[in-house]
Amino acid sequence: MSVVKKTAKFSLILLGLFAMLVVVVGGYMYMNRDALAKDFAEKAASHALGVPVTIGEVQILLDQLRVEVSDIAIANPPGYSKPHAITVKRVNIAAESFSTNPITFSNIDVDGTQVNLEVNQKGPNLGYLKKTAEARSETGASASPSKTEAKANMKVIVREFTLTGAQLNPAVTLLQNQDLSPVKVADIRLNGIGEKENGVLVEEAIAQIMDSVLEQFNESANSAGFLEGLSLDMLNDIGVSTGEVFKKNLKKSYDKEVDKFKQGIDGLKNMFE
Repeated sequence: MSVVKKTAKFSLILLGLFAMLVVVVGGYMYMNRDALAKDFAEKAASHALGVPVTIGEVQILLDQLRVEVSDIAIANPPGYSKPHAITVKRVNIAAESFSTNPITFSNIDVDGTQVNLEVNQKGPNLGYLKKTAEARSETGASASPSKTEAKANMKVIVREFTLTGAQLNPAVTLLQNQDLSPVKVADIRLNGIGEKENGVLVEEAIAQIMDSVLEQFNESANSAGFLEGLSLDMLNDIGVSTGEVFKKNLKKSYDKEVDKFKQGIDGLKNMFE
């Protein structure tokens, strides 16, 4: 057999092996797309929030253009006692298409959220997450450790995001003898994430959404009195407006004066009885 024929035969064998490799890798990625998506989402969310984020399961339903995510756990920052700051039972995601870049999600619905609030001298654990998410949303994913990965360049648009039925569970606060009963968080709705930019990187989308969500959690914690003892600067730093603090303090002062007035009226009544 001539050298040319041997070379051609060898080239055909290499081409066949390469084609087989592509098929095998492609098949592996298709068969394991849920696990690959889960790994990517955990890395993106962890970087966006600055703490480890784990996901129980991801199911990509291509024929229905849906993604189902379950059992999300966002770890507490260092210096707080509980293992998790936030846990989420279910996230249902509806997509307009999986074959375009950016991928457009028509809606993301979050349900079964438990928020474990802790407050110490450093501030609330949710404040740490809020500041990290805010920084990531401003800088985008430029500091992403996965920048070289192909998936890191994938952009998304989220037309509507809803979080309903969240419960805020205060575990530790700066005040003693305080009622630490759980409180319900008002439903959160966001629209148009990434629409103006014609898509934003996945980590940036997560950071933008969590920045707004955590701000609402902090506002709810403040309204319930769980952030008392923190300075105005610290409250502003975590997204609680000075106006809200002023209104809350004004109401407390008003209620106190009303109580004093009622006690005075009762005292006068007793004098004439």
